[in-house]
Amino acid sequence: MSLQQQHLPKDRPASEVESWGFTLWEFIADNWLYLLGILIILGIFIAARISWRKRHEKDKIDQ
Repeated sequence: MSLQQQHLPKDRPASEVESWGFTLWEFIADNWLYLLGILIILGIFIAARISWRKRHEKDKIDQ
């Protein structure tokens, strides 16, 4: 005795939640502290880079 399935589901592309398991907004809400920390570190790096560049250009002019 074999059981046959009468109606097979049709193939369709997976939705965002089905493929990733979460949405972008859920990711941001769950990881906002980590994202904020990354932004702070990135800001410090960019500020230090700009400060170094200004100091370096000032030293070139003084010589």
